[in-house]
Amino acid sequence: MLKLEFKKIKFTNILLVSLIIPLLANAFGLINYMGNRQILTQEWQSLWTQVSLFYFSFFYIPLIAIIIASLWTTEHRAGLKFIRLSPKKNIAFVGAKLILAFLIICLCQAYFLGLFYLGGKYIGGFSRIDFGIYFYYTGLSILLALPIIGIFGALAIRIRSFGIIVLLSSVFTMVGFATSYKALKIIGLSYLAIEANNFRFISSHDLALLAIFALGELMVFLYLSNKFLKYENK
Repeated sequence: MLKLEFKKIKFTNILLVSLIIPLLANAFGLINYMGNRQILTQEWQSLWTQVSLFYFSFFYIPLIAIIIASLWTTEHRAGLKFIRLSPKKNIAFVGAKLILAFLIICLCQAYFLGLFYLGGKYIGGFSRIDFGIYFYYTGLSILLALPIIGIFGALAIRIRSFGIIVLLSSVFTMVGFATSYKALKIIGLSYLAIEANNFRFISSHDLALLAIFALGELMVFLYLSNKFLKYENK
């Protein structure tokens, strides 16, 4: 299934957004850091708080939504004929797109972290870095992307308009921002954004809650994706 998905994917559109959005987030964060360098004195830590604030709070969820919507746009343009004519079950296509989106997100996050390092070393002029906590945040951001992929995967099946999906991702980001300030774990990535901006490790209790919510949301929206796809194929 993954081999088939790779053949259908329009890499140009996804590549552009995957390169531009992490770059913009790093650029805005770096500019903000350089403009306030007198009060932001912790070098790598200070830069991370600025970069992560822009990326995790405002850019990351729309990036995920754009990637998954792009994958489903290919199917809609073909009238879902690849799925209708295939002997495979609908859930196999849903799962394949989820895995492919997840792999793309992994690359985006590695690229984002690489830009953070390059900006700090060559523009900020910082010394040696201990990547431990940054790997921690990046790894969590990848895992917590799974329910967001599931949610927008279901929406992208029913909503064919790419623009509406992007708009919904912005609304979803604002809702997540509001709930995270209430210390709610409903939208894990938004909660992570607050913790990463404050440079805190998440407690084991809160990690367990994030995992429960993430797994529950993923299962629910995978079920809905399968149901929506059956409806679309009638």
